Formats: sequence, structure tokens, C-alpha cells
Amino acid sequence: MDPAEGAGTPGSPVGLAQPQMMTNSNMRVVKEPRGFLKLLQFIFAIFAFATASGGGSNFQFSVKCNDTDPGKLVDVFYSYPYKLEDVPVVSKFCENTTQTVYPLVGNENSSAEYFVTIGVFAFLYSLVALTIYVFVEGQFGDKNLWSKADLFITTAFAIFWFTSSSAWAAAVADIKWSTYAPNVYTHGDIVQLCSKKPDIVCTNGGQNSSYANLNVSILFGFLNFILWAGNIWFTYKETPWHAQRNEPAEKKYPSPALGTPTGMEGGTLSSPSQI
Repeated sequence: MDPAEGAGTPGSPVGLAQPQMMTNSNMRVVKEPRGFLKLLQFIFAIFAFATASGGGSNFQFSVKCNDTDPGKLVDVFYSYPYKLEDVPVVSKFCENTTQTVYPLVGNENSSAEYFVTIGVFAFLYSLVALTIYVFVEGQFGDKNLWSKADLFITTAFAIFWFTSSSAWAAAVADIKWSTYAPNVYTHGDIVQLCSKKPDIVCTNGGQNSSYANLNVSILFGFLNFILWAGNIWFTYKETPWHAQRNEPAEKKYPSPALGTPTGMEGGTLSSPSQI
């Protein structure tokens, strides 16, 4: 018989190995709290870092060079990682002013990058963990090491989500303050022009910044914290520590002493009615 003919037959080792991955898959784990929460973590991690990194916007304010000037709208654009000190406001307002760059106030890139980094790594780990749950975990001879690692990593991500979301919420508040037009021309470097030049007047006008993505990203951040913190219990239940804690204590009874008559176990003679 040609070896090639039996290579793909259902009874051959090769034929059995081909569907092995799908045969050993355990899709039921996704319906369990541990797997279902991991799926939610995967989804909401994407929402968190996508909304945070996509929170760029622009705002406008009006500059009047003299009493007869109708005013010129100045557009200011900013985006992730929100290093506002590198965002130029304008270069030249009026004909009698020199060309100058006026940066915004604030530098929130560290908090933004921390939050987005946690989101990306949480997304990647959730994907890896789900793959292990469904396709690999059932093949482990001893899954104690994996269950412990999963518990430690889940706990770490819960802490990271809380700290990064708290830092990001504070950073968003600073971004809102620094990109509010009246604050820009009354507190930023541009105040040198708007307040010290008698003929130049800066006023609020045009478009205001949109903070919808930034606000939503904070909500997703704390939601991720709740998901990861809640999943600590379900990952703990998979560890040997939980199994040992819930093992029923073995009831140990003293064995009868050698030569002790029946009914005298424990050193007490049974009554005639009991014998």
C-alpha cells in the first residue's frame, strides 16, 4: 500500500492530528464568567485606547488688530499624545506684529501614553488568554502554573487600569483647561500679545474643542478596571489554592486497639443491650 494513501485516512495519526486543535477546543469557557469577562476585556480595551488616542480636536478664537478690524479667526489643532507645549498657536496676527510662535500651556503626554500603553497590552493579553482558554488549556497536564500566572497578571492589570485611568482623568481635566480659548489668550504665552498690545484684542469666537472622545475614554478606563478587578475572583477559582481551601477535611477516627472486644472502642464498655 502506498504510504501517501494512508496519510490522510481518518484512522491514521496524521489524519487525527489535523483536526486535533478544533477537537480539543473548549468554546464553553467563553460562556463561563472567566472567559466571558476576558472577552469583554478584549473589546473594551480597544475602545479605551482608541478613544484616548483619537481625542484630538481644535478650537478657535478671534483676534482684532484695531477697532475697525472685523476680526480674524485663529485655528489651533492638537492631538495625541497631547504634548501641548509643542502645539503652536499662531505665528503672525497683524501686519505690525513680528512673526512669533505661541505654544499652549501643559504637557499631558506621559499620562496619555501610560493609559494607551496599558490599553494596548491589556488588549493583547486578553487575546492570548482567550486563545489559551479555548485551544490550549485543555491540553495542559498540569495547569497550576498557568492558572497562577493568569491570576497574577489579571491582578496587575486591575491595578494598572486604576492608576492609569486616574492619571488620565486628571490629565483630561488639564487638557480641557489648556484648550479652552479664553484661558489660552488670558493665561498662556499669547497673553503677551493679546493683553500688552493696545490695539490688539483677543476674544472667544468660532469653534470650541470637542472633548467627547476624551470623556468616553475615561469611562472605558474605569470600566476596564471593574472588569479586571471582578475577574480576579474567577481566575483565583482556577488555582490550586482555591481547590485546597475548599477540600473537605478528612474525618479521622481512631482505629480500635488490638485485642479490644467489640463494643469497647473508645474505652467504654457497651451496655448488654448494645452488645
